[in-house]
Amino acid sequence: MENFNIDDYIDDRITIYSTDDPDFGHIEVCEGYYLGDHMRFLLVDDAMQSANFTDEGLETALPFDYMESFNWVYRINKHIKKTLLIGGGGFTYPRYYLDMYPDRYIDAIEISPTIVDISRKYFGLTELEEKYGEHLKVIVEDGNKYLIDLALRIKASANAESLKYDLILNDAYVGHKSSDLLRKSAALIKSCLREDGIYAANLVIPLKGNGAVQPKKDMEIFSEVFNYTFLLQCDDEINPYVPQNCIFFASDAPLDM
Repeated sequence: MENFNIDDYIDDRITIYSTDDPDFGHIEVCEGYYLGDHMRFLLVDDAMQSANFTDEGLETALPFDYMESFNWVYRINKHIKKTLLIGGGGFTYPRYYLDMYPDRYIDAIEISPTIVDISRKYFGLTELEEKYGEHLKVIVEDGNKYLIDLALRIKASANAESLKYDLILNDAYVGHKSSDLLRKSAALIKSCLREDGIYAANLVIPLKGNGAVQPKKDMEIFSEVFNYTFLLQCDDEINPYVPQNCIFFASDAPLDM
């Protein structure tokens, strides 16, 4: 998620809990008003990682517009049943996903056990797990390692398709990798998707200028691995030279946007 100057964006901020994690930095749970709505926030080193509305009736609503852009995948592929989310945070998206599609399944990976514990205590994850049972699986692990292990299990399985996902959503930080590593990552993701599966990643990038050069090269590498790719600007009123939320889609099935 985009790194905000927290004090400029959260009004009447009240800290509920904070801790220092040697592996992940300073973690804080706070509440306050964001664009007029009262929310509970998960911050890591003063960068916003997740948020939930606190007002009655909005418990399952998505707090940020870029998350709504993920929903393009359900227009492209109406048969999505099994989803993998990389980047659990406060588990906002799984709550929304299962409220909208209670008969579907979502596995959510979060690398930090501290954040999972905090989400269970302060973001209703425990109640979410109890309510949806096997439809929600919380995995505490590095996302890339999970995909590597899954690809090995798929390769060795007589029922490989049952292990694959219809949709892989990446809402974790996506840093730059070398071309070779990125191509291997793309191939790894593809091996964990069904034939018409979709990969969608939240990228915070500029669309023009020097800062856009490397992201464009990275997306071109994905286009060498997948038959179809597409970049969706989440808010077309934002200056294209400014880093902003965009959703990158990749699939072997046509992306009819």
